[in-house]
This record gives sequence, structure tokens and C-alpha cells, in this order.
Amino acid sequence: MFDPSSGSQTRDLTPGILPNGLFWTMALPDNAFRIRRKGRVARLKLRNLPLVESFQFGSGQAIAAKVSMDLLWYAAGDFIERGEGAAADPTSPAAFTGHFAEAGCAGWISGSETGFAFESGELTAEAFFAEMGEERNGVFLS
Repeated sequence: MFDPSSGSQTRDLTPGILPNGLFWTMALPDNAFRIRRKGRVARLKLRNLPLVESFQFGSGQAIAAKVSMDLLWYAAGDFIERGEGAAADPTSPAAFTGHFAEAGCAGWISGSETGFAFESGELTAEAFFAEMGEERNGVFLS
């Protein structure tokens, strides 16, 4: 946030905001995400992962919560190469390399906090778009 009295930037370290400014992100347990079958199947499985529920971004109000999910993606077609890599100007949207395939997906998500809980029905890609792949950009192009 900008402090007009000093003319400098200050950082509000609300729970859920890291000192480097990232928010709504967290490290996953090492065994939570797996890729199999030569990159054609990926699974994210979490059980009662503790996190901070902050209600409103930047409010400083927060309580403990937990989330569980089991999501599976599977490539539904061939992978297509995309991007121009280091051959592109670094500011170009094409300054990446990757291969991507349309995917199907399935799974469920649930979560809880004090006084509130939810559980999704079965989630699928039938009504939504899913894609999977690998990408390299920035310093990873060299």
C-alpha cells in the first residue's frame, strides 16, 4: 500500500499475504501433486490442508480453515507445441515454450471453517474447458 505521508510503499502483512506480496497462494505438501503416464495424467489430492480464511482481501480479519480436494486431469488429445522461447523478445507474449493438450477432468472439493462448511458435487470438464501441459518462461528459457 502507498503511504502518502512518507511517499513510500508499505506492506500490510495481512494473514495470507506473503512478505514478497504473493497472496492466495501456498506451498503444497510434496506428495499432493503427481504426474503419470508420460505427462498425460495429473492428480491433485489434499486432505484437510490448513489455511487462512481472510473473508475480505486486505481486511486483516482471518480465521483458521481447511480444504480437501481430489482432482484428476487427463489429456484428451495430442499435445501441441506453443511459444517461441528465447527467440522472441522478452516482453512478447510468445516468450515461452510449452506443449499443451485439451483435457478432461473430474473430482471434488470440500472445505470448512468455524460455523461454515461446503462440499462440491462431482466436478467434470463436460461444461467447462480444461487444458494441461508444461511451460517454460522467464529465466527458465536459458
